[in-house]
Amino acid sequence: MNKKRIMFVLFTFIICVAFTGCSLQNKIKEYSSDKEQCYLNTENVTQFSYKGNDYTILADTVSNGGLGEWIGYIRQLAAIDKNGKILLQENVEAATFQSLADLAEKAPEAAYIIPFLNVYAAPNADDYLIVDVNGGYHKAILSENIKDSDTIFDFKGTEKPINGSFEINPENATQLLCGEVVYQVTADIVSDDELGSYIDILAKNVTFDTETKKPLSKKDLSSIDWYGENNGQGREQWIYTDIYEIYGIDKSEAVAVKVNNQYYIAKRQ
Repeated sequence: MNKKRIMFVLFTFIICVAFTGCSLQNKIKEYSSDKEQCYLNTENVTQFSYKGNDYTILADTVSNGGLGEWIGYIRQLAAIDKNGKILLQENVEAATFQSLADLAEKAPEAAYIIPFLNVYAAPNADDYLIVDVNGGYHKAILSENIKDSDTIFDFKGTEKPINGSFEINPENATQLLCGEVVYQVTADIVSDDELGSYIDILAKNVTFDTETKKPLSKKDLSSIDWYGENNGQGREQWIYTDIYEIYGIDKSEAVAVKVNNQYYIAKRQ
């Protein structure tokens, strides 16, 4: 795994563990202290600023081997409307699982939620940058240099609408639902090298009954068992994060889902 791939995994990890300890936050801040903070254009999610210059993100992508020096960061989850206007942003550094999970509720008009991570220089060119968007490395050029022949990043095509995304089965916390399709999370582990394209992010922290597999509500978790009615009840906690395709396997048959910081195969039932 090369350095650029490690950086991608690192920042995916940031989203996944939601900074459960202050020491991790401090390490990330220290590691990126010499990098330039970049800012998304709230009126147009396809644009961001770097060192005072405005850049437009293109549909063109490069492989992780085509990245130059890591020079900046955005590190935001952006909730946007159908026209590309940013309604709400969650700073990845300060995000919690609850804030990520509630992002759609905080911005009910949002049609898409897209993660923006790092910004890189081009390895052998100075006329464009590379930005990590939604799991892909997209070229970005100065907005003033955009030509009619350039294809701008299609935010609608790279992130599934909220209403058509994956969700946890409310009757079985070990299963995922995508429309009418049910995926069962298995014990089979998927390595990072086997991951394909990014599909979705769940960002859900669920506690469930180990026997029935049914999720426990906040009321269930906070209630005091005065009469010992729940004695012997087993409880398990799963922290769901992102979902990826698996190389060589059609996503209609199985996907990789990260649970408790480990990718597992979820098979269609």
